[in-house]
Amino acid sequence: MNGDKVYRMNPKIGVLFGIFGIEVKTKQDSYKPVSKEGIKPPEVNNLYLKKDDKESVRVTKKEIAEVAKDAFQKNNLPIIGKPSMVEVVISISIKQSRFEQVDIDNLSKTVLDGLIGTAFEDDSQVVTLLAKKHAYEENAVLIGITDLSNVNMGLCSDTWLFKPEQ
Repeated sequence: MNGDKVYRMNPKIGVLFGIFGIEVKTKQDSYKPVSKEGIKPPEVNNLYLKKDDKESVRVTKKEIAEVAKDAFQKNNLPIIGKPSMVEVVISISIKQSRFEQVDIDNLSKTVLDGLIGTAFEDDSQVVTLLAKKHAYEENAVLIGITDLSNVNMGLCSDTWLFKPEQ
């Protein structure tokens, strides 16, 4: 080998794909705080103005959809239809300058919206969502999708907060 790293996919994940260099945009990115210079009343401390950037979230969703469609086709898998249940695992790398400005739920929503119609029929099928954001020098998103069944119960099948005593 020429120094390339080899990665192995967790066998509990059905399909794994990602995009390096993508900044996952959110609707949250479409707002900016009102300038506080010279403003004293506390009523305006949490006011936001909508930026003129309607297209960025749409472009991000489209890019995710294209990569998901390609991953499913390469694995000869159809879109996961209803009533199947789906587990989605998302890992989002964000540059440090943006890390504290964007919320994980907004990032996850953009990713899930990009997967509708390409990975699964409807996001109501998602019964498990594991999402993580972390600061890194390069923006990226990795997505694992599993069609849950008795054979493959997913990555989080052994995760529990409580269970009956035996």
